[in-house]
Amino acid sequence: MILELTAVIALALGAYVLGSIPTAYLFVRWPKGQDIRDSGSHNVGALNAYRQAGSWAGTAVLLVDMVKGVLAVLVPRLLGVGDWALFITTPLVVAGHNWPVFLNFKGGKGAAAIFGISLVIVPWLTVITAGPSILVMLRLRNVVLGAALGFALLNTLLWLTGQGGQQVGLCLLLTLLVTGTYLINIREHVFSSIKARQWRELFLHMAG
Repeated sequence: MILELTAVIALALGAYVLGSIPTAYLFVRWPKGQDIRDSGSHNVGALNAYRQAGSWAGTAVLLVDMVKGVLAVLVPRLLGVGDWALFITTPLVVAGHNWPVFLNFKGGKGAAAIFGISLVIVPWLTVITAGPSILVMLRLRNVVLGAALGFALLNTLLWLTGQGGQQVGLCLLLTLLVTGTYLINIREHVFSSIKARQWRELFLHMAG
């Protein structure tokens, strides 16, 4: 028991540090010499990396951030730690991405890492929900709405297909985490738009 607890503590710290590696920052800083936090949407994520450094950077950031989520699930399983540890490692790898220690706790939204997590836990449902989500992103050019649709569909399918309580609970936890992060990031824009009764601007901020 003590050995397993020690392993979980080490995994928790490792998950947070892994998530904190600022992929988008590095892939923009290296070729362009600019700080992604001062460019575009200021978000340290794949979409802003794509806008600032091109498709290769956006794709690389997306894949690396997904791998972070994959490792947060696979490493505990490979070490033989109970799946209950995923309720610690997966939120922490997302928290590391959203509040990275290496960038003064100002990071991205965590969607790519969560996609990697769900791809391991419920692969087929993740693939099914990815289609409509990507379609909305491309047609409306709106990542937030596409991601929101993906999370809503995934949670619904988990319930409809009778998945285990662990999968459902973990997915809900991660959905709440990424939603909370997003709302915290835009809170000033939301409050100012409501105060000024600028409803169109409010929708644009909410939609990303």
